[in-house]
Amino acid sequence: MLEVRGVCIRAGTETIVEDLSLDLAEGKLTCLIGPSGCGKSSVVKWLAGVSARELRVQGRAFLSGEVAALPNRNIAYQPQQDTLFPWLTVTENASLGPEIRGRDRKAAREQVRDLLPVFGLEGHEDSFPDQLSGGMRQRVAFLRAMVQEARLLLLDEPFSALDAVTRLRMQAWLMERLAERPRAVLMVTHDLYEATQMADRVLVMAGGPGRIIADIPIDTPRADRSETRLADIRSTLKSMLLEETS
Repeated sequence: MLEVRGVCIRAGTETIVEDLSLDLAEGKLTCLIGPSGCGKSSVVKWLAGVSARELRVQGRAFLSGEVAALPNRNIAYQPQQDTLFPWLTVTENASLGPEIRGRDRKAAREQVRDLLPVFGLEGHEDSFPDQLSGGMRQRVAFLRAMVQEARLLLLDEPFSALDAVTRLRMQAWLMERLAERPRAVLMVTHDLYEATQMADRVLVMAGGPGRIIADIPIDTPRADRSETRLADIRSTLKSMLLEETS
């Protein structure tokens, strides 16, 4: 569904990412892992169309075989930082994406309010971001990305600020939604357990400059992904990451 070819990202004379290419299939969740500073977030931001102005980016993205203009209405993005608008309420922040895409404001906000209990945000419909905890803000950002109904989801550490129980609940909710309505997902994470439990494949990036060094499929059905079954894959991923940071 998405093809990325020859991405190079530079900041001044420094090359952050060099000649990176990848493919994402509809209905598949791909995790992108790698050491800090290898360019994971830079790649995702470029696909979302929000690269910093000081970066020079070369490369092309294709959606269903056609060159994609970035940003693109078929791509939804949750950044690592929640980037909520401080002057908007929880409901207004979360429904902003569908409204920008042309959906009726009342319908978009009703959809958001119906989902607030699932995200542990019931009772905070009219709260502003500075009245929320960091974890709650991240849940609002996650909800904002999900209600856009885009064909491609870009998720940059979407659960990193959540407590353990909420994190597991949000992971399960995401997988249920993807089973109901398959989309392509590219998710950045530093959590090897999260990556191997959720992903259909894991892309490993190395730095200096950033590049993909491994593409590892996870063929075990999710219902059978026990600690024992995935131990070898996690061990392989851990060894790759340790080698790149040594």
